[in-house]
Amino acid sequence: MKAKNTSFHSVMGVAAGCLAGCAAGKVDFSQIERPPRAAELDEYNVFVGSWDWHAEMLNAEEPDKTWTGTAQWEWALDNRVLDGRLSAKSGRTNFDSMGIWTWNPKDKKYFWGMVNNWGYPQHGTAKYDADTRTWTMPYTSVGLDGTTSYGEYLMKVVDNNALDWSMVEWADGLHMVKKMEMKGTYKRRM
Repeated sequence: MKAKNTSFHSVMGVAAGCLAGCAAGKVDFSQIERPPRAAELDEYNVFVGSWDWHAEMLNAEEPDKTWTGTAQWEWALDNRVLDGRLSAKSGRTNFDSMGIWTWNPKDKKYFWGMVNNWGYPQHGTAKYDADTRTWTMPYTSVGLDGTTSYGEYLMKVVDNNALDWSMVEWADGLHMVKKMEMKGTYKRRM
């Protein structure tokens, strides 16, 4: 019995020492500096403004084949986050979305997220190819049908007033079962 008590006391002593040593120190904000704005964020400048868009759902028939909408993107949080709103409608369906796009300076990645007024979230990362002016944006979401979706947007900057885009959404992470496919254009409102 005595050996058991000694073991218990030893374990408790080690645990108490760890807890005391692991306690957070006081935060001193005079020693913390705000990092500079990431230059990578400038690649988002092309999206800032008001847009009209048109798209075709390639695997649908009317009234769900033709889609139109608007988008508005603006800088927020000292030009570190692109804040946007998007509306979309077909002949019998419509939804509104809002989202953010930004840069993670620690992971060195663009990331973004949106949610629509049906309550469905969409989030992913993005890569920008400056040579082709193309964004590749893989994502995971809850699709409009209420099931988990895995998709990818491709957005090509034609010029500062026009974007070509496409998206494919799959029911599975292996991209074997296609749920929908769209192609469209964004035109800047003048």
